[in-house]
Amino acid sequence: MPAFNRDATVHGAFARRTFAAPFAIAIAEAGATHSYDALERRSNRLARYLEARGIRRGERVALLTQRSADTVVAMLAILKVGAAFVPLDPAYPPARLAGMLHDAAPALVIGRAALAPDIAEAAVDRFVEQASALAAADAFPAEALPERAEAGDPAYVMYTSGSTGRPKGVVVPHRAIVRLVSEQNYARFAPDEVILHLAPLAFDASTFEIWGALLNGARLAVVPGAQPSLDDIVGAVAAHGVTTAWFTAGLFHLLVDQRLEGLRPLRQILTGGDVVSPTHVRRARQALPGCRFVNGYGPTENTTFSTCHPIETDEDRPLPIGRPIAHSTAHVLDEELRPVAAGETGQLCVGGEGLAIGYLNAPELTAGKFRFVPSVGERLYLTGDVARCRPDGVYEFLGRMDQQVKIDGKRIEIEEIETALRNEPDVADVAVVACGDTAAGNKRLLAFMKPAPQASHEGLVRTMGERLRRVLPAYMVPSGFHVVDALPLTANGKIDRAQLAALTVTAPPVAASLAPVAAPGTGIEATVARIWGEVLGLSHVPRDVSFFELGGTSLRLMSLHARLGGLGWSPLTLVELFDHPTVASLAARLEAGSASDARLDVEAAARAGSRQAALRRLRDTRLGRAS
Repeated sequence: MPAFNRDATVHGAFARRTFAAPFAIAIAEAGATHSYDALERRSNRLARYLEARGIRRGERVALLTQRSADTVVAMLAILKVGAAFVPLDPAYPPARLAGMLHDAAPALVIGRAALAPDIAEAAVDRFVEQASALAAADAFPAEALPERAEAGDPAYVMYTSGSTGRPKGVVVPHRAIVRLVSEQNYARFAPDEVILHLAPLAFDASTFEIWGALLNGARLAVVPGAQPSLDDIVGAVAAHGVTTAWFTAGLFHLLVDQRLEGLRPLRQILTGGDVVSPTHVRRARQALPGCRFVNGYGPTENTTFSTCHPIETDEDRPLPIGRPIAHSTAHVLDEELRPVAAGETGQLCVGGEGLAIGYLNAPELTAGKFRFVPSVGERLYLTGDVARCRPDGVYEFLGRMDQQVKIDGKRIEIEEIETALRNEPDVADVAVVACGDTAAGNKRLLAFMKPAPQASHEGLVRTMGERLRRVLPAYMVPSGFHVVDALPLTANGKIDRAQLAALTVTAPPVAASLAPVAAPGTGIEATVARIWGEVLGLSHVPRDVSFFELGGTSLRLMSLHARLGGLGWSPLTLVELFDHPTVASLAARLEAGSASDARLDVEAAARAGSRQAALRRLRDTRLGRAS
């Protein structure tokens, strides 16, 4: 592992790895491999193309694409001209993507128009197809440009959920990325590691995956597809001989429950993003005795990881988040930002070389969350997390000071959802609560709405999910909507969220209660409904209500896909489940597939019978017994 050089740029560190082993494999994807030298030369050409397009130091270039070697080439090229890349998730609603583009004001958007046609059309004056840009870059020299950036310059802007009602862009410098994967103590980085690339580009786990591999001479193994299934994940682990992987807590739990054998090649598993179940860790440690497990903690504002805890013993209590990783600091402070004694609770504040520059176009928000703290003598990010430091120096996470939650490893500001709901003319007031158990995989969001006088109560419930999906990512849309005459208040006049959360214990999903009451039929439909109920934690599942309206998330969809795959029906891709979101439509698809399979079996048997008859006739002819 190279020593940490706080003056290094990301692309400079990559160039040094290329010089040390130019023909080592840097990226493996879909049967193809790419050497370090090939990535260096292609990114040099693309960087020259970008300069010819007028891209200069300090500007931003948006990436509207997916995991691939071509995307990594684009990232390197953008950094080499001194610009910063802005990864955007094509799965986001067009309105949300448009807002991010407006805020980031990129000089250029590199992407695939097919992934987000509305955005490509809206940004037509500065949109270039990824394949076209790479093809045009072939005409440029492959020699490296002179250094255009410094270690403290922005390397990327990554958007997170915002308490102000709109996403906020976290500006991360080169130094913070290099610090994450250089001379580190929380994981092993070496040329013989193969690191899984599974995270979406707009999720900061991708920073660990991409640069953990490429700044250490290791290999990056790309999981194909925008919506990989559990089988896709373990298939990539097996095909590429993956040794290191990062999984959100929810995905880790799901893999342990349903695909534990597929994790056997791994030597390191890092997990986090939410509370990790000790039970699942214990099962994984027993099944994978040669694997090292790490519980990681860290906000995007401190570049993926701030503290990490190597899990070396079986524990029944909640797992701690560990100690600060190398080149990082952590402090538990009181309301006056003074250190508390060991064992006392306070706000966890983190710092060191991984600290972000701040929020894009939000100086007041930056000043409030990134503070120089005289009591400890350094600039810190105030996480809003409640924690304590044990006498042995290990930190424990205890919860949040505000309404931020994590679901399936994704950070969600409740205020952003509530703002979107209040923007609806039929909603007078609203409160959103998170309920359920994270470790059990059933945490969900529910919205309680006070309707405007003219609003139809049933119409609100029936249509609100679809309305929100136009402005919010799917993971931020509540799975149930309740109409109330008034929101309960505490003694000091604030919304009593605890009382609302208690109501959800016995209340069924509202979408289900207002949906047509037709129950699932028999046969395949009944089996599908039973499996849905197990995945969603529901005793009754209507046949024509969307999986997502009943509380489904992308992670629960992966669980559903894995369970269906074990029943011997015609294989389904994960994407097909999005196309058949109700019990009725999915059962019809499975029945059609089964009928098609049966027909093919009959035809194959007939063909086989014809071949056997022909062989018998040929044999009889040779023996002189032809009729």
